[in-house]
Amino acid sequence: EARSAIHVSDLFIRPVLEEKRAEAWVEVYNCGIERVEDLSLRLSVFGQNFKKTVFKGRVEKLAYAGPTVNYYKVAFDMPKARLWELDSPWLYQAQVEVVDKKGKVLDVVQKQFGMRSFRMEEEVEPKGRFYFNEREIRLRGANTMGHMQQCVMKKDWDQLRDDILLAKICNMNFFRLTQRPVQPEIYDYCDRLGMMTQTDLPLFGELRRNQFAEAVRQAGEMERLVRGHPCNIMVSYINEPFANGHNKPHRHLLRNELEAFFSAADKAVRLANPDRVIKAVDGDYDPPAPGLPDNHCYNGWYNGHGLDLGKLHKGFWQKVKPGWHYGCGEFGAEGLDFADVMRKHYPAEWLPKNAEAERNWLPDAIPQAQTGMFHYIWFETPKTLDGWADASQEHQRWITQLMTEAFRRDSRMNTIAIHLFIDAFPSGWMKAIMDFERRPKPAFFAFRDALTPLAVSLRTDRYKFFAGEEVNIEAWICNDLPDAVEGCSLRYQLELGKKVVLFGRQKALIPVCESRFQGFVRFVAPKVDKRTQAVLRLGLLDSNGKVLHDSSVDMEFFPEPEPLGGKVVVVGAKKGKAAQLARELGLKITSSLDTRHSPLLLIDDYAQYDRKRKEIAAAVKNGATAVFVELPEGKYKVAGSNVEVVASAMNPRHFVSRNTGHRLVEGVKADDFKFWYDSSAGFVTPLLKTVFFAPGFKEVLTSGNGKWNGKWGSTLAAAEKRHGTGAFRICQISLAGRTAANPTAKLFARNLLVP
Repeated sequence: EARSAIHVSDLFIRPVLEEKRAEAWVEVYNCGIERVEDLSLRLSVFGQNFKKTVFKGRVEKLAYAGPTVNYYKVAFDMPKARLWELDSPWLYQAQVEVVDKKGKVLDVVQKQFGMRSFRMEEEVEPKGRFYFNEREIRLRGANTMGHMQQCVMKKDWDQLRDDILLAKICNMNFFRLTQRPVQPEIYDYCDRLGMMTQTDLPLFGELRRNQFAEAVRQAGEMERLVRGHPCNIMVSYINEPFANGHNKPHRHLLRNELEAFFSAADKAVRLANPDRVIKAVDGDYDPPAPGLPDNHCYNGWYNGHGLDLGKLHKGFWQKVKPGWHYGCGEFGAEGLDFADVMRKHYPAEWLPKNAEAERNWLPDAIPQAQTGMFHYIWFETPKTLDGWADASQEHQRWITQLMTEAFRRDSRMNTIAIHLFIDAFPSGWMKAIMDFERRPKPAFFAFRDALTPLAVSLRTDRYKFFAGEEVNIEAWICNDLPDAVEGCSLRYQLELGKKVVLFGRQKALIPVCESRFQGFVRFVAPKVDKRTQAVLRLGLLDSNGKVLHDSSVDMEFFPEPEPLGGKVVVVGAKKGKAAQLARELGLKITSSLDTRHSPLLLIDDYAQYDRKRKEIAAAVKNGATAVFVELPEGKYKVAGSNVEVVASAMNPRHFVSRNTGHRLVEGVKADDFKFWYDSSAGFVTPLLKTVFFAPGFKEVLTSGNGKWNGKWGSTLAAAEKRHGTGAFRICQISLAGRTAANPTAKLFARNLLVP
């Protein structure tokens, strides 16, 4: 590129909204070795996407331009500027000419800019509030990892435009450009379409000690790249820093030294742009960080990551420093590509060769795919390629809805970014909610609905009820808008089949840019003579009766079963799990073990069982049912089989599979053992803490186990071994304490205890 010996090497227009002016920061480069006198800058400002001449040909005399870079600031008034807004991204264009003493134009540059402000409150609690053009705003968006960069490389400007518009259609207002700056064209398009961006320094986990100064330099260079773009509202320095230099202190900076880097980088960034909002850390594994706390959370995929899923759904969050809002810069779950995308684009060796192979195929064949390993934690094992795509995408949808709505209800959760938006390649990063062909997965629509700026939300820890129970469902309004809406009402109705059996209304209390609990939708579960599906709907209506947003919860009602009655022998403590389960099922506890009849035995103490092993074996042989309840981790001998109970990998589980064909689970649905309420905790807690191996036992309920990035396989959660005319059964799922509030837990417990 040929340039004049005297030329403009950089132009940055800094808006100063509070003073109704702007500043042109002009860098003039002199390639010579002598200073040049009598230079002038000629500055003009026009509307870029609207017709307007703000001023034209304003001349600023320069003292001189010495060798290499010279920095000049020219202030100019913008008294009635059109502001850069997300729905109306008005842009101006600045044109700067360098003119010598004879009036010759040596160089000319142009730069688009927007008049907008963005700041973060760091003095008044709650700290961490964001203000866009002096109105509070919450950041709702997605991580990106290459799809827009591919568009620039291919010069596919239509696709780049559409990718940004797809995000806006999905109710997103910003992209986290994850761990890298991107090409200027991407920022240009975001400027023009009203999409905010957060740009990250390409730094993950740790910083090498010998790269301290280089990282500071690059932080400053990153800011120079993005500072002129109104779309870029924030920068970040490091993704997911780990403690103790990632346990390599001989190579990496320790935390106090890393924070010294943050301080130095702040100075470099703000030297280039004094108005920049900085989030030093995105996803902190060694908190607290300076400024806004941010924690990544994948508890709907890496089970229990950050905090348990049930606690998140209840309204908890990870421990953060008090007095601050906070963010979640990454969350999500894997959803495989659509089956036709796999067949069209994947190498043949990744896919099943025929129908028979398809029944045993696992996504482990796809490099870096995690669904084959982790699906055991979340959903049943499919038997077809289409089944894998459907099941994984449905789980992704459920997690996206559950987590996003939980974040929306949390008024301290100020910025969220799902991981991630559009895949850059087939099988590139399947946590994406839209594949590389720009086909939305079900999670896209769940995310779009959950991000509706003014939304209603129904929250419950229970989705199944016995007839006659009191039902209490929380109703919330989540408002991301900087304004309140007056005259609105909430209306709800319960639909049983196609019939509305309950309805009501009340005044809506809409807060400004936060969420508020509106009360409970309370009713008594209707009488039913069989398992019956229902839907509870909640709508927010304006003063004219127009529905602004609606939400629904799928529910089921069950007839209360008759008490089992009869007696049970409990082999264990009087206040143990076995005794508790017996009482919940209405059984009378007895200590008499009559081996001639067919007693029912519940066992939670292996040592007591071992002392009575022969008697119990004789009773079972004569028709008794002996059920082991939640055995601790260890090795046991049961009915001649070696049983080993081990901890469930990646934390206690919220799901077990009933897809075994065993008669004890006949009529049980796929998600009946999922996300159970725990009345003792007051929210959903895991239902499976351990799994087991028992050769010779027939599977009743299954899960899976393995190691991180290792091989996973099916394991037992409940199993049976026949002995004579009776049976030994082992059940590791938590039934005691769950049967009153979880109909499917109670029904399975009854099945488990019958011969």
